[in-house]
Amino acid sequence: MSLSACIEIKNIAKRIFFVFPRITALCLGGLAKFCFCRGTTVPLLLFPMFMILLFILKQSPQKNSFGIGFSFGFGYFASTLYWIAESFKCVGLGNYGYIAVAFLVFYISIYPGIVCYLTKRFATTPLNFSLFFSVFWVLGEYFRGAILIKFPWNLLGYSCYNIPYFSQIADIFGVYGISFIILLTISFFTTKKTLIYGISLLFITIFYGYYKINLSDNYTTSDSRFMVTLIQPSITHEDKNNANKIKANIDRHISISSNSKIYHGKRLVIWPEAAVNILAVSQKKIWEYIASSMKYDDCYIIAGHDRFDENGKLYNSLCVLGKDAKIRQIYDKRHLLPFGEFIPEFFLNLGLRKMTSGIINFSEGKLSRAVKIDGVAQFEVLICYEIAFPGEIVDASGSEWILNITNDSWFNESDGPIQHMKTSCFRAIEEGKPVIRCANNGISCIIDCNGRILKSLKTNEIGKIDVFMPKRYQETFFSIYNNKTILAILMLFLAFLFFSRRY
Repeated sequence: MSLSACIEIKNIAKRIFFVFPRITALCLGGLAKFCFCRGTTVPLLLFPMFMILLFILKQSPQKNSFGIGFSFGFGYFASTLYWIAESFKCVGLGNYGYIAVAFLVFYISIYPGIVCYLTKRFATTPLNFSLFFSVFWVLGEYFRGAILIKFPWNLLGYSCYNIPYFSQIADIFGVYGISFIILLTISFFTTKKTLIYGISLLFITIFYGYYKINLSDNYTTSDSRFMVTLIQPSITHEDKNNANKIKANIDRHISISSNSKIYHGKRLVIWPEAAVNILAVSQKKIWEYIASSMKYDDCYIIAGHDRFDENGKLYNSLCVLGKDAKIRQIYDKRHLLPFGEFIPEFFLNLGLRKMTSGIINFSEGKLSRAVKIDGVAQFEVLICYEIAFPGEIVDASGSEWILNITNDSWFNESDGPIQHMKTSCFRAIEEGKPVIRCANNGISCIIDCNGRILKSLKTNEIGKIDVFMPKRYQETFFSIYNNKTILAILMLFLAFLFFSRRY
Protein backbone atom coordinates (compact mmCIF):
# COMPACT_ATOMS: atom_id res chain seq x y z
CA MET A 1 0.00 0.00 0.00
CA SER A 2 1.39 3.40 -1.00
CA LEU A 3 2.20 6.15 1.48
CA SER A 4 -0.49 8.43 0.04
CA ALA A 5 -3.12 5.68 0.47
CA CYS A 6 -2.10 5.20 4.11
CA ILE A 7 -2.36 8.94 4.74
CA GLU A 8 -5.79 9.02 3.10
CA ILE A 9 -7.04 6.14 5.24
CA LYS A 10 -5.70 7.88 8.34
CA ASN A 11 -7.52 11.10 7.38
CA ILE A 12 -10.79 9.22 6.80
CA ALA A 13 -10.46 7.55 10.21
CA LYS A 14 -9.89 10.94 11.83
CA ARG A 15 -12.97 12.39 10.15
CA ILE A 16 -15.09 9.46 11.34
CA PHE A 17 -13.72 9.75 14.87
CA PHE A 18 -14.30 13.47 15.14
CA VAL A 19 -17.60 13.76 13.29
CA PHE A 20 -19.15 10.91 15.29
CA PRO A 21 -17.03 10.73 18.48
CA ARG A 22 -19.85 9.50 20.72
CA ILE A 23 -20.91 6.78 18.29
CA THR A 24 -17.29 5.71 17.91
CA ALA A 25 -16.87 5.61 21.70
CA LEU A 26 -20.10 3.60 22.05
CA CYS A 27 -18.85 1.01 19.56
CA LEU A 28 -15.45 0.84 21.24
CA GLY A 29 -17.09 0.17 24.61
CA GLY A 30 -19.20 -2.54 23.00
CA LEU A 31 -16.02 -4.51 22.27
CA ALA A 32 -15.87 -5.27 26.00
CA LYS A 33 -18.45 -7.98 25.28
CA PHE A 34 -15.60 -10.10 23.88
CA CYS A 35 -13.48 -9.54 26.99
CA PHE A 36 -16.12 -10.84 29.43
CA CYS A 37 -18.09 -13.31 27.31
CA ARG A 38 -18.97 -16.92 28.03
CA GLY A 39 -16.59 -18.40 25.47
CA THR A 40 -12.92 -17.67 24.85
CA THR A 41 -12.28 -14.04 25.76
CA VAL A 42 -10.03 -11.64 23.83
CA PRO A 43 -8.46 -9.30 26.42
CA LEU A 44 -6.05 -7.95 23.76
CA LEU A 45 -9.03 -5.96 22.47
CA LEU A 46 -8.50 -3.69 25.48
CA PHE A 47 -5.50 -2.13 23.72
CA PRO A 48 -7.34 -0.74 20.66
CA MET A 49 -10.40 0.04 22.80
CA PHE A 50 -8.61 2.35 25.17
CA MET A 51 -5.91 3.65 22.82
CA ILE A 52 -8.51 4.87 20.32
CA LEU A 53 -10.67 6.25 23.14
CA LEU A 54 -7.71 8.24 24.48
CA PHE A 55 -6.91 9.47 20.95
CA ILE A 56 -10.47 10.73 20.46
CA LEU A 57 -10.55 12.28 23.91
CA LYS A 58 -7.28 14.15 23.39
CA GLN A 59 -8.47 15.70 20.14
CA SER A 60 -11.98 16.62 21.33
CA PRO A 61 -12.97 19.82 23.16
CA GLN A 62 -13.52 19.80 26.92
CA LYS A 63 -17.29 20.18 26.55
CA ASN A 64 -17.51 16.83 24.71
CA SER A 65 -15.37 14.84 27.17
CA PHE A 66 -18.16 13.71 29.49
CA GLY A 67 -20.37 12.62 26.59
CA ILE A 68 -17.54 10.59 25.04
CA GLY A 69 -16.80 8.82 28.33
CA PHE A 70 -20.49 8.21 28.99
CA SER A 71 -20.97 6.71 25.52
CA PHE A 72 -17.95 4.45 25.97
CA GLY A 73 -19.28 3.33 29.36
CA PHE A 74 -22.75 2.70 27.96
CA GLY A 75 -21.32 0.41 25.27
CA TYR A 76 -19.03 -1.28 27.79
CA PHE A 77 -21.75 -2.07 30.34
CA ALA A 78 -24.66 -2.68 27.98
CA SER A 79 -22.68 -5.33 26.09
CA THR A 80 -21.54 -7.09 29.27
CA LEU A 81 -24.63 -6.79 31.51
CA TYR A 82 -27.45 -7.49 29.04
CA TRP A 83 -27.99 -10.89 30.69
CA ILE A 84 -29.54 -9.28 33.78
CA ALA A 85 -32.71 -8.92 31.71
CA GLU A 86 -33.03 -12.72 31.70
CA SER A 87 -33.99 -12.61 35.39
CA PHE A 88 -37.03 -10.45 34.59
CA LYS A 89 -38.26 -13.08 32.14
CA CYS A 90 -38.16 -15.63 34.99
CA VAL A 91 -40.73 -13.62 36.96
CA GLY A 92 -43.03 -13.00 34.01
CA LEU A 93 -41.94 -9.46 33.11
CA GLY A 94 -40.78 -10.42 29.63
CA ASN A 95 -38.62 -7.90 27.80
CA TYR A 96 -39.29 -5.15 30.35
CA GLY A 97 -36.06 -6.30 31.94
CA TYR A 98 -34.13 -4.55 29.19
CA ILE A 99 -35.61 -1.25 30.38
CA ALA A 100 -34.30 -1.94 33.89
CA VAL A 101 -30.88 -2.86 32.46
CA ALA A 102 -30.87 0.39 30.50
CA PHE A 103 -31.46 2.38 33.71
CA LEU A 104 -28.68 0.49 35.50
CA VAL A 105 -26.28 0.96 32.58
CA PHE A 106 -27.21 4.64 32.37
CA TYR A 107 -26.27 5.13 36.03
CA ILE A 108 -22.94 3.27 36.04
CA SER A 109 -21.93 4.88 32.71
CA ILE A 110 -21.77 8.18 34.57
CA TYR A 111 -18.50 7.01 36.13
CA PRO A 112 -16.56 6.70 32.82
CA GLY A 113 -18.10 10.04 31.83
CA ILE A 114 -16.65 11.67 34.96
CA VAL A 115 -13.30 9.91 34.35
CA CYS A 116 -13.00 11.38 30.85
CA TYR A 117 -14.11 14.82 32.01
CA LEU A 118 -11.53 14.94 34.81
CA THR A 119 -8.80 13.58 32.53
CA LYS A 120 -9.45 16.26 29.93
CA ARG A 121 -9.66 18.91 32.64
CA PHE A 122 -6.30 18.23 34.32
CA ALA A 123 -4.03 16.54 31.75
CA THR A 124 -1.39 18.69 30.02
CA THR A 125 0.91 16.28 28.13
CA PRO A 126 0.31 13.12 26.08
CA LEU A 127 1.82 10.91 28.80
CA ASN A 128 0.16 12.41 31.85
CA PHE A 129 -3.09 12.42 29.87
CA SER A 130 -2.98 8.61 29.79
CA LEU A 131 -1.78 8.38 33.39
CA PHE A 132 -4.51 10.68 34.68
CA PHE A 133 -7.03 8.54 32.80
CA SER A 134 -5.65 5.33 34.36
CA VAL A 135 -5.84 6.68 37.91
CA PHE A 136 -9.31 8.19 37.50
CA TRP A 137 -10.67 5.03 35.83
CA VAL A 138 -9.61 2.73 38.69
CA LEU A 139 -10.90 5.21 41.28
CA GLY A 140 -14.17 5.21 39.34
CA GLU A 141 -14.30 1.41 39.55
CA TYR A 142 -13.69 1.55 43.29
CA PHE A 143 -16.39 4.14 43.99
CA ARG A 144 -18.85 2.30 41.75
CA GLY A 145 -18.61 -0.61 44.19
CA ALA A 146 -18.51 1.51 47.34
CA ILE A 147 -21.33 4.08 47.06
CA LEU A 148 -25.04 4.24 46.21
CA ILE A 149 -26.16 0.93 44.65
CA LYS A 150 -22.68 -0.63 45.12
CA PHE A 151 -22.24 -2.57 41.90
CA PRO A 152 -18.58 -3.65 41.45
CA TRP A 153 -19.30 -5.93 38.50
CA ASN A 154 -17.06 -6.50 35.44
CA LEU A 155 -14.12 -4.52 36.70
CA LEU A 156 -11.47 -4.22 34.01
CA GLY A 157 -9.13 -6.63 35.80
CA TYR A 158 -11.58 -9.52 35.43
CA SER A 159 -11.02 -9.51 31.67
CA CYS A 160 -7.61 -11.15 32.27
CA TYR A 161 -9.07 -14.25 33.94
CA ASN A 162 -7.95 -16.39 30.98
CA ILE A 163 -4.35 -15.17 31.39
CA PRO A 164 -3.51 -16.88 34.71
CA TYR A 165 0.10 -15.65 34.86
CA PHE A 166 -1.09 -12.05 34.55
CA SER A 167 -3.79 -12.30 37.21
CA GLN A 168 -1.62 -13.77 40.01
CA ILE A 169 -0.36 -10.37 41.11
CA ALA A 170 -3.87 -9.77 42.47
CA ASP A 171 -2.60 -11.41 45.67
CA ILE A 172 -0.72 -8.12 46.24
CA PHE A 173 -2.81 -5.39 44.65
CA GLY A 174 -6.23 -7.02 44.20
CA VAL A 175 -8.40 -6.85 41.10
CA TYR A 176 -8.31 -3.03 41.19
CA GLY A 177 -4.54 -3.33 40.92
CA ILE A 178 -4.93 -5.57 37.87
CA SER A 179 -7.14 -2.90 36.28
CA PHE A 180 -4.47 -0.28 37.00
CA ILE A 181 -1.65 -2.41 35.55
CA ILE A 182 -3.68 -2.96 32.37
CA LEU A 183 -4.28 0.75 31.91
CA LEU A 184 -0.70 1.70 32.82
CA THR A 185 0.56 -0.74 30.20
CA ILE A 186 -1.76 0.74 27.58
CA SER A 187 -0.67 4.25 28.61
CA PHE A 188 3.01 3.41 28.16
CA PHE A 189 2.25 1.90 24.75
CA THR A 190 0.81 5.21 23.50
CA THR A 191 4.24 6.90 23.06
CA LYS A 192 7.53 5.59 21.65
CA LYS A 193 9.53 6.99 24.57
CA THR A 194 7.58 5.00 27.16
CA LEU A 195 7.08 1.80 25.15
CA ILE A 196 9.92 0.08 27.02
CA TYR A 197 8.14 0.80 30.32
CA GLY A 198 5.00 -0.90 29.07
CA ILE A 199 6.93 -3.97 27.93
CA SER A 200 8.80 -4.09 31.25
CA LEU A 201 5.59 -3.85 33.26
CA LEU A 202 4.05 -6.71 31.26
CA PHE A 203 7.17 -8.83 31.70
CA ILE A 204 7.38 -8.27 35.47
CA THR A 205 3.67 -9.02 35.98
CA ILE A 206 3.72 -12.20 33.89
CA PHE A 207 7.04 -13.40 35.38
CA TYR A 208 5.61 -12.97 38.89
CA GLY A 209 2.62 -15.13 37.96
CA TYR A 210 4.82 -17.75 36.28
CA TYR A 211 7.09 -17.92 39.33
CA LYS A 212 4.18 -18.15 41.74
CA ILE A 213 2.42 -20.97 39.88
CA ASN A 214 5.39 -23.03 38.65
CA LEU A 215 8.46 -22.29 40.73
CA SER A 216 7.41 -21.31 44.24
CA ASP A 217 6.53 -23.97 46.82
CA ASN A 218 2.83 -23.19 46.91
CA TYR A 219 1.19 -26.34 45.61
CA THR A 220 -1.92 -27.09 47.59
CA THR A 221 -2.49 -30.41 49.28
CA SER A 222 -5.80 -31.92 50.34
CA ASP A 223 -7.14 -31.75 53.88
CA SER A 224 -8.28 -35.33 54.48
CA ARG A 225 -9.86 -34.48 57.85
CA PHE A 226 -13.20 -33.88 56.18
CA MET A 227 -14.95 -34.28 52.82
CA VAL A 228 -17.01 -31.62 51.06
CA THR A 229 -19.92 -32.60 48.81
CA LEU A 230 -21.40 -29.95 46.50
CA ILE A 231 -24.98 -30.47 45.36
CA GLN A 232 -26.19 -28.87 42.10
CA PRO A 233 -29.90 -29.73 41.61
CA SER A 234 -30.55 -27.40 38.62
CA ILE A 235 -34.11 -26.58 39.67
CA THR A 236 -35.77 -24.00 37.43
CA HIS A 237 -36.98 -20.72 38.86
CA GLU A 238 -40.58 -21.67 38.09
CA ASP A 239 -40.32 -24.99 39.95
CA LYS A 240 -38.52 -23.40 42.90
CA ASN A 241 -41.44 -21.03 43.48
CA ASN A 242 -44.16 -23.58 42.81
CA ALA A 243 -45.82 -24.44 46.16
CA ASN A 244 -46.85 -27.83 44.79
CA LYS A 245 -43.23 -28.81 44.12
CA ILE A 246 -41.68 -27.87 47.45
CA LYS A 247 -41.26 -31.46 48.63
CA ALA A 248 -40.09 -32.63 45.20
CA ASN A 249 -37.42 -29.93 45.16
CA ILE A 250 -36.11 -30.88 48.59
CA ASP A 251 -36.24 -34.58 47.69
CA ARG A 252 -34.04 -33.85 44.67
CA HIS A 253 -31.42 -32.31 46.95
CA ILE A 254 -31.67 -35.31 49.29
CA SER A 255 -31.45 -37.83 46.46
CA ILE A 256 -28.29 -36.30 45.01
CA SER A 257 -26.77 -36.00 48.50
CA SER A 258 -27.46 -39.68 49.29
CA ASN A 259 -25.46 -40.88 46.29
CA SER A 260 -22.25 -39.30 47.51
CA LYS A 261 -18.93 -41.12 47.70
CA ILE A 262 -18.58 -43.35 50.77
CA TYR A 263 -16.43 -41.70 53.42
CA HIS A 264 -16.37 -42.52 57.13
CA GLY A 265 -14.98 -39.23 58.40
CA LYS A 266 -16.63 -35.84 58.85
CA ARG A 267 -18.59 -34.60 55.85
CA LEU A 268 -20.06 -31.23 54.80
CA VAL A 269 -22.93 -31.51 52.32
CA ILE A 270 -23.49 -28.11 50.71
CA TRP A 271 -26.78 -27.08 49.14
CA PRO A 272 -27.08 -23.87 47.11
CA GLU A 273 -28.74 -20.53 47.85
CA ALA A 274 -32.49 -20.69 48.61
CA ALA A 275 -32.42 -24.50 48.62
CA VAL A 276 -35.10 -24.32 51.36
CA ASN A 277 -37.27 -21.33 50.50
CA ILE A 278 -40.20 -22.14 52.81
CA LEU A 279 -41.09 -19.58 55.47
CA ALA A 280 -43.16 -19.72 58.68
CA VAL A 281 -43.57 -22.62 61.13
CA SER A 282 -43.41 -25.38 58.54
CA GLN A 283 -39.68 -24.80 58.15
CA LYS A 284 -38.89 -26.60 61.41
CA LYS A 285 -40.55 -29.76 60.12
CA ILE A 286 -38.57 -29.44 56.92
CA TRP A 287 -35.29 -29.38 58.87
CA GLU A 288 -36.35 -32.50 60.74
CA TYR A 289 -37.24 -34.18 57.45
CA ILE A 290 -33.89 -33.27 55.92
CA ALA A 291 -31.92 -34.37 59.00
CA SER A 292 -33.70 -37.74 59.08
CA SER A 293 -32.51 -38.38 55.53
CA MET A 294 -28.81 -37.95 56.39
CA LYS A 295 -27.06 -41.16 55.41
CA TYR A 296 -23.83 -40.46 57.29
CA ASP A 297 -23.38 -40.11 61.06
CA ASP A 298 -20.75 -37.38 61.23
CA CYS A 299 -22.42 -35.14 58.69
CA TYR A 300 -23.60 -31.53 58.41
CA ILE A 301 -25.79 -29.96 55.75
CA ILE A 302 -25.06 -26.35 54.84
CA ALA A 303 -28.03 -24.90 53.00
CA GLY A 304 -29.30 -21.56 51.79
CA HIS A 305 -32.78 -20.61 53.00
CA ASP A 306 -35.11 -17.68 53.65
CA ARG A 307 -36.03 -16.98 57.27
CA PHE A 308 -37.83 -14.62 59.63
CA ASP A 309 -36.15 -13.62 62.87
CA GLU A 310 -37.94 -13.01 66.19
CA ASN A 311 -38.64 -9.40 65.16
CA GLY A 312 -40.34 -10.40 61.92
CA LYS A 313 -37.44 -9.34 59.68
CA LEU A 314 -36.83 -11.38 56.53
CA TYR A 315 -33.31 -12.59 55.66
CA ASN A 316 -31.61 -14.44 52.84
CA SER A 317 -29.63 -16.84 54.99
CA LEU A 318 -27.33 -19.84 55.22
CA CYS A 319 -27.52 -22.37 58.04
CA VAL A 320 -25.44 -25.28 59.32
CA LEU A 321 -27.75 -28.21 60.09
CA GLY A 322 -26.69 -31.18 62.22
CA LYS A 323 -27.97 -34.74 62.05
CA ASP A 324 -30.04 -34.03 65.17
CA ALA A 325 -32.02 -31.39 63.16
CA LYS A 326 -30.53 -28.58 65.23
CA ILE A 327 -29.17 -25.50 63.48
CA ARG A 328 -25.58 -24.95 64.62
CA GLN A 329 -24.97 -21.55 63.01
CA ILE A 330 -26.70 -18.99 60.78
CA TYR A 331 -25.36 -16.32 58.46
CA ASP A 332 -27.57 -13.59 56.97
CA LYS A 333 -26.65 -11.98 53.67
CA ARG A 334 -25.24 -8.46 54.07
CA HIS A 335 -24.93 -7.10 50.51
CA LEU A 336 -28.49 -7.24 49.17
CA LEU A 337 -29.30 -7.07 45.48
CA PRO A 338 -31.18 -3.82 44.64
CA PHE A 339 -34.66 -4.52 43.22
CA GLY A 340 -33.93 -8.26 43.49
CA GLU A 341 -34.00 -8.50 47.29
CA PHE A 342 -35.15 -5.10 48.43
CA ILE A 343 -37.07 -2.13 47.05
CA PRO A 344 -36.85 1.33 48.64
CA GLU A 345 -40.11 2.27 50.38
CA PHE A 346 -40.80 4.99 47.81
CA PHE A 347 -40.88 2.48 44.96
CA LEU A 348 -42.96 0.02 47.01
CA ASN A 349 -45.61 2.73 47.41
CA LEU A 350 -45.64 3.11 43.64
CA GLY A 351 -46.53 -0.57 43.30
CA LEU A 352 -43.07 -1.83 42.27
CA ARG A 353 -42.20 -5.26 43.65
CA LYS A 354 -38.90 -7.05 44.13
CA MET A 355 -38.15 -9.95 41.85
CA THR A 356 -37.76 -12.62 44.52
CA SER A 357 -40.86 -14.17 46.04
CA GLY A 358 -42.98 -12.12 48.44
CA ILE A 359 -43.45 -8.40 48.81
CA ILE A 360 -41.43 -7.91 52.00
CA ASN A 361 -37.93 -6.47 51.69
CA PHE A 362 -35.04 -8.61 52.84
CA SER A 363 -33.01 -7.10 55.69
CA GLU A 364 -29.23 -6.67 55.83
CA GLY A 365 -27.51 -9.24 58.01
CA LYS A 366 -25.21 -8.43 60.93
CA LEU A 367 -23.86 -11.89 61.85
CA SER A 368 -20.27 -13.02 61.32
CA ARG A 369 -19.35 -14.83 58.12
CA ALA A 370 -16.89 -17.13 59.92
CA VAL A 371 -18.23 -20.65 60.50
CA LYS A 372 -16.70 -22.97 63.11
CA ILE A 373 -17.44 -26.70 63.15
CA ASP A 374 -15.48 -29.16 65.27
CA GLY A 375 -13.00 -31.09 63.16
CA VAL A 376 -13.45 -28.78 60.13
CA ALA A 377 -11.15 -25.97 59.05
CA GLN A 378 -12.83 -22.62 59.81
CA PHE A 379 -14.32 -20.97 56.73
CA GLU A 380 -16.15 -17.84 55.55
CA VAL A 381 -19.56 -17.91 53.86
CA LEU A 382 -20.86 -15.57 51.16
CA ILE A 383 -24.27 -15.62 49.50
CA CYS A 384 -24.55 -14.93 45.78
CA TYR A 385 -22.95 -11.72 44.55
CA GLU A 386 -21.45 -10.84 47.93
CA ILE A 387 -18.31 -12.41 46.54
CA ALA A 388 -18.04 -9.54 44.06
CA PHE A 389 -16.73 -7.17 46.76
CA PRO A 390 -12.91 -7.40 46.88
CA GLY A 391 -11.42 -6.92 50.32
CA GLU A 392 -14.80 -7.31 52.06
CA ILE A 393 -15.32 -11.06 52.21
CA VAL A 394 -13.33 -12.29 55.22
CA ASP A 395 -14.25 -11.56 58.85
CA ALA A 396 -11.82 -13.81 60.78
CA SER A 397 -8.08 -14.17 60.19
CA GLY A 398 -8.17 -17.85 61.12
CA SER A 399 -10.43 -18.89 58.23
CA GLU A 400 -8.81 -21.27 55.74
CA TRP A 401 -11.32 -21.39 52.88
CA ILE A 402 -14.33 -19.58 51.45
CA LEU A 403 -17.80 -20.89 50.61
CA ASN A 404 -19.98 -19.09 48.10
CA ILE A 405 -23.54 -20.36 47.57
CA THR A 406 -25.68 -18.93 44.80
CA ASN A 407 -28.78 -19.59 42.71
CA ASP A 408 -27.96 -18.39 39.16
CA SER A 409 -31.07 -20.10 37.76
CA TRP A 410 -32.20 -16.65 36.65
CA PHE A 411 -29.71 -16.27 33.83
CA ASN A 412 -29.97 -19.45 31.72
CA GLU A 413 -27.12 -19.85 29.20
CA SER A 414 -26.05 -16.19 29.26
CA ASP A 415 -22.69 -14.68 30.25
CA GLY A 416 -23.91 -14.11 33.83
CA PRO A 417 -22.87 -17.40 35.51
CA ILE A 418 -19.40 -17.43 33.89
CA GLN A 419 -18.79 -13.82 34.94
CA HIS A 420 -19.86 -14.72 38.48
CA MET A 421 -17.50 -17.69 38.52
CA LYS A 422 -14.54 -15.63 37.29
CA THR A 423 -15.18 -13.15 40.10
CA SER A 424 -14.89 -16.03 42.61
CA CYS A 425 -11.54 -17.05 41.10
CA PHE A 426 -10.09 -13.60 41.77
CA ARG A 427 -11.22 -13.73 45.40
CA ALA A 428 -9.27 -17.00 45.76
CA ILE A 429 -6.10 -15.36 44.40
CA GLU A 430 -6.50 -12.23 46.53
CA GLU A 431 -7.13 -14.01 49.82
CA GLY A 432 -4.83 -17.00 49.22
CA LYS A 433 -7.68 -19.33 50.13
CA PRO A 434 -9.50 -21.98 48.09
CA VAL A 435 -13.09 -21.13 47.17
CA ILE A 436 -15.99 -23.57 46.95
CA ARG A 437 -18.81 -22.33 44.76
CA CYS A 438 -22.15 -24.15 45.05
CA ALA A 439 -24.81 -23.04 42.55
CA ASN A 440 -28.34 -24.25 41.99
CA ASN A 441 -28.02 -24.11 38.23
CA GLY A 442 -24.26 -23.86 37.60
CA ILE A 443 -21.41 -23.25 37.69
CA SER A 444 -20.52 -25.22 40.84
CA CYS A 445 -16.78 -25.65 41.23
CA ILE A 446 -13.71 -26.05 43.45
CA ILE A 447 -11.17 -23.23 43.01
CA ASP A 448 -7.65 -23.45 44.41
CA CYS A 449 -5.78 -20.50 45.93
CA ASN A 450 -4.24 -19.64 42.55
CA GLY A 451 -7.67 -19.19 41.01
CA ARG A 452 -7.55 -22.44 39.06
CA ILE A 453 -10.69 -24.57 38.76
CA LEU A 454 -10.01 -28.13 39.96
CA LYS A 455 -13.48 -29.63 39.45
CA SER A 456 -16.72 -28.14 38.12
CA LEU A 457 -20.29 -28.80 36.98
CA LYS A 458 -21.65 -27.05 33.91
CA THR A 459 -24.71 -24.80 33.74
CA ASN A 460 -27.96 -26.84 33.82
CA GLU A 461 -26.08 -29.99 34.83
CA ILE A 462 -27.58 -32.03 37.67
CA GLY A 463 -24.91 -33.57 39.84
CA LYS A 464 -22.49 -33.40 42.74
CA ILE A 465 -18.81 -33.02 43.48
CA ASP A 466 -17.06 -34.97 46.26
CA VAL A 467 -13.70 -33.51 47.20
CA PHE A 468 -11.21 -33.13 50.03
CA MET A 469 -10.68 -29.43 50.63
CA PRO A 470 -7.47 -28.01 49.08
CA LYS A 471 -5.39 -26.54 51.89
CA ARG A 472 -4.59 -22.85 52.03
CA TYR A 473 -0.92 -22.27 51.26
CA GLN A 474 -0.13 -18.87 52.79
CA GLU A 475 -1.44 -15.48 53.86
CA THR A 476 -1.27 -12.96 51.03
CA PHE A 477 -0.27 -9.32 51.08
CA PHE A 478 -3.77 -8.39 49.92
CA SER A 479 -5.45 -10.42 52.66
CA ILE A 480 -3.62 -8.26 55.22
CA TYR A 481 -4.03 -4.80 53.68
CA ASN A 482 -7.00 -5.33 51.32
CA ASN A 483 -7.64 -2.37 49.00
CA LYS A 484 -5.57 0.05 51.09
CA THR A 485 -2.43 -0.69 49.05
CA ILE A 486 -3.83 0.12 45.62
CA LEU A 487 -5.71 3.15 46.95
CA ALA A 488 -2.46 4.48 48.46
CA ILE A 489 -0.66 3.91 45.14
CA LEU A 490 -3.41 5.72 43.24
CA MET A 491 -3.21 8.67 45.62
CA LEU A 492 0.58 8.85 45.22
CA PHE A 493 0.24 8.71 41.44
CA LEU A 494 -2.37 11.45 41.56
CA ALA A 495 -0.22 13.66 43.79
CA PHE A 496 2.77 13.15 41.49
CA LEU A 497 0.72 13.95 38.39
CA PHE A 498 -0.59 17.18 39.88
CA PHE A 499 2.92 18.10 41.02
CA SER A 500 4.42 17.41 37.57
CA ARG A 501 1.54 19.29 35.95
CA ARG A 502 2.49 22.41 37.90
CA TYR A 503 6.22 22.21 37.19
